[in-house]
This record gives sequence, structure tokens and C-alpha cells, in this order.
Amino acid sequence: MARVPIVTRDMVPEEFREAFDELTKDTGGTIAGGPISIIVNSPELARRRAGLTSYLRYESTFSNRIRELAILVTARNFDCPYVWNAHAPDARKAGVSDALVDAIRDRQPLPDMADDERAIVNYCNEFYAHHRVSASTFQIALEQFGAQHLVELTALMSHYAQTSFFLNAFEVELPADRTEPVLPVG
Repeated sequence: MARVPIVTRDMVPEEFREAFDELTKDTGGTIAGGPISIIVNSPELARRRAGLTSYLRYESTFSNRIRELAILVTARNFDCPYVWNAHAPDARKAGVSDALVDAIRDRQPLPDMADDERAIVNYCNEFYAHHRVSASTFQIALEQFGAQHLVELTALMSHYAQTSFFLNAFEVELPADRTEPVLPVG
């Protein structure tokens, strides 16, 4: 169980119920779990964040393979089992090789990978390790993705870093129906 209970409509102050209702309109007014179960404790924040989440996950123009790979590298760097579990199956379905997914999970040497995969893995890992990206790593990523995609990928990284912060700080448990091995942390 997470460190705070899942919010129900009656727990939300009246002035934020409209935001709660908007967030839960597709689920009949309920929240099952995941990051929204934490973020909805601030309904207006959750509502404002939802648009960015939707854009980055479903509307941006970069490929699912690269999107999911960037999310996995972020989950690994933040030791976030919940994000890992939610996205490793999607990464595999999108074409990220099992060998690459497993190596990232287990912090093993990375297998051969496509140039765009190498560019995003290096970009993410360098940023997370040093809080900066070298000129050469940046240039390789820029050449691979172009400015728009690189801006969006960087936003995706920061968005999933924030998601990992919420999930880890509030200790959101993995769903029972997970299909991936638990991400080793510590």
C-alpha cells in the first residue's frame, strides 16, 4: 500500500472537485492506482500535468520505440520499479530488443544497438549522471533526432523523472498483474 490512501471524491475539497471530476471522467469517478493515485492529492496540479502527460505519451511525433527506451533509461536511473514495470513490456512491443531491456534493467554492458537507440541511451545516462550533456553527446543526439524531437525527448525524461519521484517517495506498490521481473534497486 502507498504511504497515502487513494483519494476519493469525498476527500477532495469542494473547490477542487471539478478538477477531480475531469481527471476521473473516463474511469467513472474512481482512481485505481499508479502515479495519478498520488498526484491527485493535488487535483489542480494533476489536471494541469495531465495535458503534458497525454502529449508526451500519445501525441508527440517521435517513435514509440525511442519514447519507451527513454522512459526505461529514466526508470533505471531513478530506481523506479513502478515505471519500469509499466513500460518494459511496451518497450519490447515497440521493438526495443529483449537484450537491451534486460541489460538496462540489470545494469549490465549494453548490447549492440541501433544508432538512434545508442544516442538516446547515452544522452539520458550522461544527463542523469552529470546533470549535463557533453557537446559530442548532444550533437549526436541532435543529428539523430533534430531539435524538436530532442526537446520533446528531454521533456519526456524530466516528466518521467518527476513521475518516479512521486512513485518512489510515496512507495506506490507494483500491480499484482505485472509481467516483468522486479527492477533490482539499491
